[in-house]
Amino acid sequence: MTARDTVAEAVVTGVGTVAAPAGTALDEPWFDYRARLGPRGYKYLPDACQYLLAAAKDALTRSGAESAGPAGSGGTSGPAGSAGSAGSAGSVGSAGAAGDGPAALAGVAEERRAAVVGTNSAVAALHADITEVVRAGGINRLSPMLTPFFSVNLVASRLSTEHRLKGFNTTVTSPRVAGLEALHVAARELGAGRGDLVLAGVTEAYDPGHGTAAAEAGSVVLVLRPPADAVRPGGALLRTTLRFVPPAALAHESGRRRAGREVREALEALAAPGRAPELIRVVTDGSAVASAVEAAVRDWSARRVPLSVEAVGARAGALAPMERVAHDLRDGAAGPRTVVAVAGEGNVAFASVDPYGTA
Repeated sequence: MTARDTVAEAVVTGVGTVAAPAGTALDEPWFDYRARLGPRGYKYLPDACQYLLAAAKDALTRSGAESAGPAGSGGTSGPAGSAGSAGSAGSVGSAGAAGDGPAALAGVAEERRAAVVGTNSAVAALHADITEVVRAGGINRLSPMLTPFFSVNLVASRLSTEHRLKGFNTTVTSPRVAGLEALHVAARELGAGRGDLVLAGVTEAYDPGHGTAAAEAGSVVLVLRPPADAVRPGGALLRTTLRFVPPAALAHESGRRRAGREVREALEALAAPGRAPELIRVVTDGSAVASAVEAAVRDWSARRVPLSVEAVGARAGALAPMERVAHDLRDGAAGPRTVVAVAGEGNVAFASVDPYGTA
């Protein structure tokens, strides 16, 4: 029924986002890498790579601004902060003056910095272009600048090169939940002592083969520190866990009961003692698995936790759940909020952010 996984924890010190303005056609140019990254060195990178670098830059800038002050200063006493405009940087707490992004890396050895990136469609357009070029003119017509990115792992590798992240570098591609899964993998590795700072998040680019699924484009990156670190004002405690519900198991009553039990146990484990979530958001795709998970969440949350179900439908990416997490980090919430992402293939991911934390 499920590959059971423990709850992982990390401290969030910064968040950066790249999002297309509302109403933008994602298959048309909308992102200015020169304004967000600089005029040189980024022109020939795939779109998803540009989005990722810009979101990471913003997250590090905000994290550096927060960590520049002493504990108890550098932000408001709670999780206040604005969501900002589409495509803009965000901070976990009060942004204050934008510090130098790399300041967040000061004192962190290069070998103790790492990256975990989730994606479903980061290089889908590039794959389509490569296929078209080879069919039309042969392999010699391929661009030597872009072609190496046929391997999706190179998107995260470029992030590591940018910030000298010489620890682990991991890419995860689970359908619809890859972003939340990246947070979980990063938090688990930090908890195991395998790093001191991880840039973790998601990046997606327009997929020309998205069919009836909604295309996604943009990026969300969080700066994560070990769970033993104190949660500074404006910071947050992240708690994550994963489950897997085989779609075929739902054909039987026993399978449906077990799926419900697994979801309820995951929510119970995720809730820190005395810190029940003030809101749970379920991001579903309308599948049978999503319906089963939604029913289990409703059962667990009945009479104690407000529930919001967002049936976003099939999507060609894993961006939507991470956008909800970023929103919760910047929304001025008084307590923990939980996002549950579900994929019809059976993947289920849970992420809770607590602006005040319990560390």
